[in-house]
Amino acid sequence: MPANPLADPLYERLRQSFPADQAYTSADWTGDAMPSPVRHYLDHLLRHQGRQEANRLRRARTDWVNYDHSEVEQAARTFLDAAEAHTQVPPSEWADTLRTATHRTAEYLVRPVSTLTSFVFEEASGTVPLSQIQWRMRFFGPYAYLRDAVQAFAKKRNRDALDQDTVQQVLRRVDERMTTDFGADRWVRLLDPLFDTAQHATSQRQVPLSLLRAFFEAKNATRIADRLTAHELEGDTDAADPDTLRRLIDGIEESGTERHDAAASSFDADLQASTEAARARSSEPASSDERDRGAAPMWKQFAQDTTRRHSDPDTADADDPQPLWTQFQKHPSGSNNNAPSSSPTTESKPQPSPPASQRTAPPSPESDDDLSTLERAVFGASTPPKRDLYVQKLFQGDKEDYRRVLNRLREIESWSTASQTIASDVFRAHQVNIYSDAAVHFTNAVEAGFKDT
Repeated sequence: MPANPLADPLYERLRQSFPADQAYTSADWTGDAMPSPVRHYLDHLLRHQGRQEANRLRRARTDWVNYDHSEVEQAARTFLDAAEAHTQVPPSEWADTLRTATHRTAEYLVRPVSTLTSFVFEEASGTVPLSQIQWRMRFFGPYAYLRDAVQAFAKKRNRDALDQDTVQQVLRRVDERMTTDFGADRWVRLLDPLFDTAQHATSQRQVPLSLLRAFFEAKNATRIADRLTAHELEGDTDAADPDTLRRLIDGIEESGTERHDAAASSFDADLQASTEAARARSSEPASSDERDRGAAPMWKQFAQDTTRRHSDPDTADADDPQPLWTQFQKHPSGSNNNAPSSSPTTESKPQPSPPASQRTAPPSPESDDDLSTLERAVFGASTPPKRDLYVQKLFQGDKEDYRRVLNRLREIESWSTASQTIASDVFRAHQVNIYSDAAVHFTNAVEAGFKDT
């Protein structure tokens, strides 16, 4: 594997900004000088070292002290908690730590699957406990859907440990399937951490074409990779900025058929596992009453449809090439119509959709008070919003994007249109697991807003 051309320049720049003449804690790299993927890695490294240090101290116990005594237990707990809270990278370790962090994150942003699997299993032979897999995967912040996929697969198979080949296979299939129907804007958004890291490394928001090709080839997006090669041959450039990449992808009429064989059946186990997880988190178990899916919320309708398609050998299409989000758009209520319906059967009465004029229109929202007014307009008065949860888990910490989506939802007159907006502008745009607690609560809250007026 060729060296990543961003890794060394990034390391050299960060070493100048953070010289090895002091110990560093998480508070030292909170500013803009450190790219967020590297900052995330270092933050988790400190948590990891805090755990390791606490374990070393626990192993140092001897029988000369009664560690089971309540006073000793309390004192030890206080000390260990303080030790974990005050971890630091010592000056003697800083240069090597920073080099490792920059090189691993730079490689992960381009080839996440191979980087994750080699990192998770670098000191292991055979299977690794799922808890350890999840912990080590958390060193890397972007592309969180990869962690979710491994968790879902393990739950589906009732496995508490996985081997390297299995993890790599799950990650590769999910990475391909998640991006199968991406357009230019979504590709560029997915690559935003890489462009941001490149800017920290070179002062230019440009990524070398060799890295972009490797990124797309790893996801089997060969037509985009070929277009990047042609672009390099057409001119004297060896890098592309976000606008250039968007233009190149927009110029491709990609059918996606080249990626179907590799992605066939990729989400079967993961979707099934996600369905089970959603039911476990819901307030009531799945039952025959849920077959009346016109009365069920959007996330539960899709869960039922997914379960039936993958559990019935007569109807399940194991080679269905459609990505998760395409299935979501086409089958949220068990039909093949592109527009979801809140009442697919004649026996279930649809909830009346309030006209936009009857829904409270808040002023132009710029403050938190205005945002609260906007939330009441969308969610209604009976469902208190969980703003912090939504912003962090559904909008990647972007409160302004949360505000923009609420403004769109406020103007929509039907629940079916609102559900499509949630799917496209929230779940798809931010690669959200639609079965997560935050996604379920947000969907139900918006639906309640239509019923509340």
